[in-house]
Amino acid sequence: MIRCNSFIRSALFAAAAAAGWPAWALLTAPIAGVRQALALYLVGVTALYVAGLRDGAADARGRWRRGAIALGVALGCGVLGLFTRGTAELAVALAAVLAVARSAFFYRAVPARAVAAELILVLGGLSFARFLAGPSLLSAALSIWGFFLVQSLFFLFADRRARAPERHVDPFEEAHRRALALLE
Repeated sequence: MIRCNSFIRSALFAAAAAAGWPAWALLTAPIAGVRQALALYLVGVTALYVAGLRDGAADARGRWRRGAIALGVALGCGVLGLFTRGTAELAVALAAVLAVARSAFFYRAVPARAVAAELILVLGGLSFARFLAGPSLLSAALSIWGFFLVQSLFFLFADRRARAPERHVDPFEEAHRRALALLE
């Protein structure tokens, strides 16, 4: 699985997701139809993108947490795929799920800043994808690439520090740490 925790890696994921669409469509469209194949692909690619996000926790607990979030997102995306009426509605819902998962669970920032950043990225990504969209398999692949390429911009301007588990810090230890930092 491609990790999506930097601009370059996220852009590579965008290219891989776009390249995978025509093959997926050729395999599943004769069975399920092009629209259903696209819906399944969008759900799967969104879940994979969220699973590829890293929150900096390398221990077993961090991997379990990341896996639980990815599983929850995958299930949520699957439910959205069942209840949305069209591809555009599904794309908007999946973009919202991606934004919430990224800013609420992995890369936490000031709430107003996170909302503004995610709103810009989601609207920009969906607009760019709509601009590239068309009736062919290639235009759908370009659309997928465009959306995830815009999502890659998150790592260029957002606070990249992964959300650390909240823990209680002893005020004395914190003051001691700051005093040592000043002395050095």
